[in-house]
Amino acid sequence: MTRYFWLLVPLFLTACNSGDDSIPENSTPIEVSSITNFNEGDDNWVASFSDYPVDDKDIFQLESGINEIPNSNGQRGFLLGGMNRSDDLFMFLKKQVVDLVPNTRYLLTVDVNFWSEAGNVCFGIGGSPGDSVYMKVGASEIEPAQADYYMNIDIGHQSSDGSDALVVGNVSVDGLSCEGGEFAMKQVSLMSDAKFEVVSSPYGYVWVFVGSDSGYEGLTRLYYESVSITLTPVL
Repeated sequence: MTRYFWLLVPLFLTACNSGDDSIPENSTPIEVSSITNFNEGDDNWVASFSDYPVDDKDIFQLESGINEIPNSNGQRGFLLGGMNRSDDLFMFLKKQVVDLVPNTRYLLTVDVNFWSEAGNVCFGIGGSPGDSVYMKVGASEIEPAQADYYMNIDIGHQSSDGSDALVVGNVSVDGLSCEGGEFAMKQVSLMSDAKFEVVSSPYGYVWVFVGSDSGYEGLTRLYYESVSITLTPVL
């Protein structure tokens, strides 16, 4: 369930009785927060995949949806899974955050809780199943999507940042075996000191996304438990 908190200070000459439900560009922007617990449903988050040949989709074993998290006593999360045969599979969740002031710069902070079965310093095909699968967080006015083969925005490449996304960790979890099969929870965060900023669209929205950029040429399955977003206007 998402909770948005916003307050607008309109200019009376332009906003009163205008018949337009959109937020005026000259409104005073304030902080907007969104909290999602996937045990309660997808809350309008959408699963997407990129950096794979669409014609060979079946061999990538792509899967997504709200499912029970292993080892969690019945808790549900948003599953993203895929076999990284391209050596660069990007699996991500995206959501449009609305009710922002148009054409306004916001500072993005995000907390992501997810469950992984990858241990530390483990070896696999092409890289480590934990240390070589990088978690990224980003935002854009443009809806993030695969365009032909690669992403239509700049997310960087595996361990590198892009102009629209930053690396916030990897999917390895301390204490897990390299054999896999047991899931445990991990948190990654995009903190305010990263100074990741995004400009809202002329219609007052941005797309926020979280995902994994894999250099491990095997199967990765992640269960997202929750995502918390804060967009703070840069004044």
